[in-house]
Formats: sequence, structure tokens, C-alpha cells
Amino acid sequence: MPTPFGVKVIAQAREVLAQVDAIGRCPPGETVGAGRVLRLAATNPPILSGLAHRIRRTLPYLTLTVSSVYSSAEIVELLEAGELDAAIGTDYPGMELQHSDAVAHRAIVTEPAFVALPAHHRLAYRIEVALSELAAEAWFVAPDDGAGWPGVFFAACQAAGFHPATLHRFLGDRRQLQDMAADGLGVAVVQATFRPVKPLTGRPVWFRYLLAWQPNGVSEEIVEAVHRSATAAYRDLAAHVQP
Repeated sequence: MPTPFGVKVIAQAREVLAQVDAIGRCPPGETVGAGRVLRLAATNPPILSGLAHRIRRTLPYLTLTVSSVYSSAEIVELLEAGELDAAIGTDYPGMELQHSDAVAHRAIVTEPAFVALPAHHRLAYRIEVALSELAAEAWFVAPDDGAGWPGVFFAACQAAGFHPATLHRFLGDRRQLQDMAADGLGVAVVQATFRPVKPLTGRPVWFRYLLAWQPNGVSEEIVEAVHRSATAAYRDLAAHVQP
């Protein structure tokens, strides 16, 4: 298995190869993405910053605009209405994102959910934690994302034999959630790139990052470049996150 440094080197090498490949696909005198705007939306994934940086580096003549959209269902609506070109969204295995033929999507990565606990939590010393052991906790739960959350969370809790007694309905950024969990106000099911986290025994909840786009409005070269950039951004972020 490569070391974290090795993962970073591999990701950077793939970016360089992607740039060379994009140049090679261009007709003489043209540049991939030249003279056009790519309207990208995202559900605030932690890879967004790294993704945008890589897109600008891989496709320097492409003007990138980024907008924040909470719901993956709203992203689909915007794509189908022609108001976006591409987007980074989330769905869940067994509840794949629904859309018409006007939209295509491609997986970036599928990962198990983890749990964020305060450092002084009674289970903080454990390598992994069973969801059932957290039955009495207060939970931070984000609103409906139109793709299956928080239904997949409540289904996992039901399978573990409980329903959360105390819920904090939370719609904020990662830093706020980290601070509140650290202060002992509650626990939260989070993605693997959150810090710090503990694995959940049996991996009862999974997330999937995906790239969605308009097939009639975005070239295959741009789709490939954006997908590679998103994958590299995720790998780079994951290499720096420690449980």
C-alpha cells in the first residue's frame, strides 16, 4: 500500500497526465475549454476547493463559476433546466440519484460513514464504535438533501434497535459542526474526510460523491478533466485525514 506521501505523488502524476492527454485531444490551434464558461455547482463537499484549483490548472482557458446548492435533487433540477453545466452531488448506494436523460452522472468515490465524537467521549478510546452504542446520544442531523438523507441515517438507527431521542437539526459548515461536537453538544454521522472521526462497526451508512452534467452541453474532454480533478482532490484530502 502506498504511504500518504505516495498517494499524493500518484494523484499529482495523474493530473499531469490528464493535462497532457487533454492537450493531445485538441485539434490544432484549439485548446480544451477555450472561450467558454463552465457553470459548476456543488453541495459543499470538502473536495470543492481542491477540485476548483485542479480544474483551473488542467483547463486554464476555461472560465469556472462555482455556486453552492444544498440539495442534490435541486442540482438535478438546475441541470435539467439548463442553468448548470455540471455539479458535484451526493447520493447513497441503493438510492442512486434520479434524473432524466438530459443529465448524466458518474461516481467519484463511495465511502462508509464515520461518527464524530468529542475527545472526552466515553467511547473515544475505541478503534471503532457500534451505532447501537450511541443510542442515548444527542445527534446533529442535516436536513433532507433530496437524495435520501436523513432517511438512510434513520433506517440505520432502526436496524440498530433505536430511534434518536434528541436531534439537533443542523445546517452549517464543517467547522461549526466540528466545534459543537468537540464541545460535547452531540455526535454526528459524517463523511470519512471529516476530522476527527471513528469508524462505525459494520459500516451501516455509506455516501457516494458523484459528478453530474449535461451531456449535450459539456464535452467528453471537460467531463473527463473534471472527474479526474475531483478524484485527485478526494485522494489528496483523504491522505491527510487521520481517524
